[in-house]
Amino acid sequence: MKKFINNWRQAGIAQLRPCPLPKPLTLIEHGKVLVFAPHPDDETLGCGATLALLRQNNCTVKIVFVTDGGGAGSLPEGSIAIRQQEAIAALTALGIQEWLFLNEPDGSFRNHPKFEQQALEIMQQFQPDWLFLPSVLDYHRDHVAIGQSIFNLWQLHKTAKRLFFYEIWSPVPATHVVDISSVIRLKQQAINHYQLPLAHCDYLSASMGLSRYRGLYLPNQGREQYAEAFIEAENNKYLGGIITSMLNTRFRLEKLLFD
Repeated sequence: MKKFINNWRQAGIAQLRPCPLPKPLTLIEHGKVLVFAPHPDDETLGCGATLALLRQNNCTVKIVFVTDGGGAGSLPEGSIAIRQQEAIAALTALGIQEWLFLNEPDGSFRNHPKFEQQALEIMQQFQPDWLFLPSVLDYHRDHVAIGQSIFNLWQLHKTAKRLFFYEIWSPVPATHVVDISSVIRLKQQAINHYQLPLAHCDYLSASMGLSRYRGLYLPNQGREQYAEAFIEAENNKYLGGIITSMLNTRFRLEKLLFD
């Protein structure tokens, strides 16, 4: 039986394409884009440059910060207000003028009916063409929980035409990339507004490195290129199974790391 399964897998591998790279994502113009960010800075790190390009395409972009960014009690008093001020400065640098803070608890977000109703109302009132969520494969528990809860709402209510997961702590199995080379300095400038998080971790170097690595997926190599990567979801049962499988992979990884 094991030999049969191995032969079946080998036959499947032989049919794979040599290197199926993610496709360049054509950005919409004059559209409406809604982003759910678990914490202040996730939106800029994950898709800030893409959002800047969408703004240049005359899109309306709105950011929903889900948690208060208080660091789960690990940050000094007054940090919530500081992080919100930093978030506004970063979004302003990216050309974004609409945002909302929901002030759920940082580090211990749990999906609940009131949050689902609030998130659904935001989506239905804003009526986005595109929706951006944190990856359900991410290493941060808040990111996983928020990405999963909003994805479920999207599947049930079809609140946007297209949905994309962005990456922060864990790279996604990307389906699309966006060439952000023309606005990479703008992203860098926006990240620099988050001085409180930067004092604890060098997010700037990490983000620039990831964007440079993702730039390898772009055509026309020969110059320094940067990209942001996404996995696009589709509103069907098949994808729901894939997301469940991705979550199971995330759970198994944590068990291997900490058991």
